[in-house]
Amino acid sequence: MSRPVIAIIGSLNADLITRTSRIPSPGETLHSSSFSIGCGGKGANQAVACARLSRTRESLSRANERGGHNNQNASESIIVRMEGGVGSDLFGQNLIETLMHDGVDTSGVQVRKGEVTGVAVILVEEGSGENRILLSPGANASLRPEAFSSLTAPIPDLLILQLEIPLETVLAILCAAAACTPPVPILFNPAPATELPLWAYSLVDHLIVNETEAAALYGAPEEYICSNLSKVGREFQKRGARNVVMTLGKAGLWFVSGDPVGDGTGVSGEEEGRVAGVKADVVDTTAAGDTFVGAYAVRVVQQKMEGQRLNIRDAVEWANRAAAKAVEREGAMSSIPWMDEV
Repeated sequence: MSRPVIAIIGSLNADLITRTSRIPSPGETLHSSSFSIGCGGKGANQAVACARLSRTRESLSRANERGGHNNQNASESIIVRMEGGVGSDLFGQNLIETLMHDGVDTSGVQVRKGEVTGVAVILVEEGSGENRILLSPGANASLRPEAFSSLTAPIPDLLILQLEIPLETVLAILCAAAACTPPVPILFNPAPATELPLWAYSLVDHLIVNETEAAALYGAPEEYICSNLSKVGREFQKRGARNVVMTLGKAGLWFVSGDPVGDGTGVSGEEEGRVAGVKADVVDTTAAGDTFVGAYAVRVVQQKMEGQRLNIRDAVEWANRAAAKAVEREGAMSSIPWMDEV
């Protein structure tokens, strides 16, 4: 039996991270407590989260010793494939090497000559662990819709998308996935959020948003979203999304799975619920959302591997624990835990 594939099409960035006691006011200069350069981008982070949370660090080390780097023998269960673009610079080279080291198949990452790798400038407030991020897309913007008229073989069992590559490209990928026989399930994390055509929701199997993204997509303040979770989630379902998860930081999350039993989608029936936040000593929240997405994706695919229908509560609870572990560490990609650490 062939091993399942999770494909991630999205951004790869160099993270320039500054930690500070507080965010400076307009016109103010502060001394930071530290500066570091790391690997990130929502696409790359989610790929690493899928890779690490589908295996132990020890199992990957054994595979790499056998020559499993960047091929389909690099893990014991799920193949994780990254597709995207980097510049022909040291940042891009470092990103590819880092992904390979974590067992991600990078054969779909294109090095764009004449382009620079995307950069994220991240300010982390030490007291709260909250962050503010400025993105410069670089080579991520070079991914064009015409390159995705069809999906790359092998066709994945689950495809993860975000919005740090051009929107028109994401929409083309949604259509290409829907045109497969059978259609490829989509996990969509529309971040940073922007208005989407209504037809796009109908191609999404799993919609994962935080309260800020939900507010932008729904068209209401965050306070309204948090006070009307069921109404908002049901609205996303009316637009076509089959399963909706809204993450709420330390307040936990809300979810709804609305497909009826027996319609062939693999969903076990309508379920709605709230999951409390996991207590954590928060250091840095930068990769919490990406860790959640990766953990959720892994659990969904594992359930399918075992012949189960979707158990969304199990998936969100596992993802919730993984994200809580990530916020207790500094950095973005470096904070993502391995399977045996959750």
